[in-house]
Amino acid sequence: MTIPSRQPRQAAATRRRSGVRGWFSRHPLLAYTLMAYGISWTLLIGGFFGSEAGLLNPDGSLVGVMIQVAAAGPLIAALIVLALTRGGAGLAGLARSLIRWRVNPLWYAFIFLGVPLLLITTVSAFYGDSVIPALTADWSLLYSWFPLQLVGVALVTGLTEEPGWRGFALPAANRRFQPMVAALVVSAIWAGWHLPNALFGQTLTETLSHLVVTVVNGLVLAWAYNSTGSVLIVLLLHGAQNAATQLVAQLLEGSTGGPSVAVLYLISALASGVLMAAVAVLTRGRLGLARNNPDAHSAPAEFVAGPAAARSPRQKS
Repeated sequence: MTIPSRQPRQAAATRRRSGVRGWFSRHPLLAYTLMAYGISWTLLIGGFFGSEAGLLNPDGSLVGVMIQVAAAGPLIAALIVLALTRGGAGLAGLARSLIRWRVNPLWYAFIFLGVPLLLITTVSAFYGDSVIPALTADWSLLYSWFPLQLVGVALVTGLTEEPGWRGFALPAANRRFQPMVAALVVSAIWAGWHLPNALFGQTLTETLSHLVVTVVNGLVLAWAYNSTGSVLIVLLLHGAQNAATQLVAQLLEGSTGGPSVAVLYLISALASGVLMAAVAVLTRGRLGLARNNPDAHSAPAEFVAGPAAARSPRQKS
């Protein structure tokens, strides 16, 4: 009696596994985007309509867990795609970037001082009569409330998003596109990921203006990551962007003639847009990505060739 060989079945299974991993390796940005959107949108949209239909308790623990997991969709997607395409080395590279703090000190000055002052200055140009007296009356918020809010946003929001958007998606885009195009592509994907927010109380004007400011702020975050290779710096910068907007909104709370939420988003986009126009000119469109990088379209290089090939974290933009 002939015993059927298992080899053909094993070979077929191996081909299927390598086929999936091969597709992820050939299309890392697309795979990551589909997974991040799939996790977050499925949970958010499902939770919303489930609550509207009375199938879920909007204040229940299940909906709360769904929202938390949805917020972490970018992080979860990055970990899965990295594990499939680069294994332990890729995950270790992302972990190192999360604790890479030794960068040019000017980045910390920009995060904790430059970002709020840039927004306050721009808003003051349009609403000086409202902002300047409010800031003068409560200027201690700049060194008391703002840093704490910044760190809180970085840990709660930045940590669930930036290891994915800038830690994984941006290097993947940099390997395919020129730095400016890569930054725009990732920023647009990041902005689109926020669209379900429109289901939870945002007006159409607020949604559109939020998309605009998200794209522009994404360019600033790309510049920071390309220049430092540090997800930690990007986490803090993300926190500073959100906290600065909240700071101005708090300063103007109750004042007459101040900007609406949508207008404040657009003013923030204008401030960051002027900054990035200058950065684009000064860096000739490279947004801090070094030309002498062994893998010039991937920052840091350790995602491709291991830590020995990575450029110094002290490298300036």
